[in-house]
Amino acid sequence: MKRITLTLATVCLMSLSALAQSNKFFRIDYGIKSGENNGQLDDTQLRAWVNQDYMRIAYTQDESHIEIKDKKKLKSFILVPNSQEYLMLQDGTKNDYSDIQIEYIKGQEKKIAGYTCKLAIINIGTDEESGEDVKLAVYYTEQIPNLSWAEFNFLETLPGAPLSITVSGDGYIAKKIDSEELTQELFEIPESYTEMQADSAIGYGDLQVADNRYIFTNETGDLYGLKDENDKVLLQPKYTFIAPFDGDISIVNNAEDKFGAINLAGKEIITLQHDFLNYSDDSKTFMYGAQDKYGLLRADGSVLINATYEMVSFPENGLIQFMKNDKSGFMNEKEQVIIPAVHEHIFMRNKDYFITFEDTSYSLLSIKDNKKIAEGYEYMALPDEGNIFLAMKNGKYGYIDEKGKTIIPFKFSTALAFDNGVAIVSEDEAGENIYYIDTKGQEVAAVEAE
Repeated sequence: MKRITLTLATVCLMSLSALAQSNKFFRIDYGIKSGENNGQLDDTQLRAWVNQDYMRIAYTQDESHIEIKDKKKLKSFILVPNSQEYLMLQDGTKNDYSDIQIEYIKGQEKKIAGYTCKLAIINIGTDEESGEDVKLAVYYTEQIPNLSWAEFNFLETLPGAPLSITVSGDGYIAKKIDSEELTQELFEIPESYTEMQADSAIGYGDLQVADNRYIFTNETGDLYGLKDENDKVLLQPKYTFIAPFDGDISIVNNAEDKFGAINLAGKEIITLQHDFLNYSDDSKTFMYGAQDKYGLLRADGSVLINATYEMVSFPENGLIQFMKNDKSGFMNEKEQVIIPAVHEHIFMRNKDYFITFEDTSYSLLSIKDNKKIAEGYEYMALPDEGNIFLAMKNGKYGYIDEKGKTIIPFKFSTALAFDNGVAIVSEDEAGENIYYIDTKGQEVAAVEAE
């Protein structure tokens, strides 16, 4: 009897362990690149977790809508946590994308977020106005399992994860890739959720623009207003566009195609007079455009940087990247030039260093004295802090210090920049056997890395 009891206990423990088990995933943070943000990647707009069996897509930073797919069972659904509902997208039936035309382009490889990507051109249809074919340029990596989501489900036919999805240069581009462990329950429909019917789900994700804020239209459907979850009208329909709120601010547009801004109360705080307007809640500044030139406004609408530049960035660590005569540099918030606009492309920066990309190679420079520290690398990336830099030469990754000296050998087939004192690396060509290293190049356990 005792042996039976012990056996049952063992089975129960094993079952509980299986239920609570976690799996390792790649986490990919995507930003959006568009002409409206001057070709710069904005903050993370979509986050994906993927491995060989599952994928999880968070469409917004607050995860108000989440798409989940079980690759083996061919099942996918969307979770709506706010209403505790789910919508089935695929229920065991394989999708047919045989009509999708994909052309794989050889010799066009490039690095994105530290991963080697190949190019595929996908014909997704014909533009009704121009009559021309609409072609999607997708850079995918075979080092990460395939990934797709609702509007790009046809990408499941690719042999790897898409890290750049663009039309005419605009679209989703991976900003950062990490490794995370997630529990199995995050890929299941919670018991408390009820199924959403397809007819009531149409447009379900299009109306909410902030917590307890929704847009609605007038009778003709061409103007938008703002209301709360109790249907209290805060703003009668008057704008042709109301953007999702960033913090307490939303960008709005009128019939004359001028841009301004409103707050959560629906009050207009920036007059609709600008050719272009964008807002960063992190820096509490607006980027504005006038006759194809760009500058910055303070939160109260006063001018911080005059609109005389071909491109400006939002302030970060007291610095603003700007472009004049197709060359980039840095200035401070007093519009004083810190780094002259002499660089073809500034690829990445933090408070102390920046990386340039010119003539197919990367260079590392110091912001303090504009001194070039290292050059001629095939790829480089900055850490979140500190002075150990990811670099690539002869197809292998390694790490250099602030003097340009190699401190961790160039032996990795896959590697990421240091984050919180650790980096993710792999030495096998497939990039499957990943592990963590510390700043001395020594392997550390995942629990230490966290």
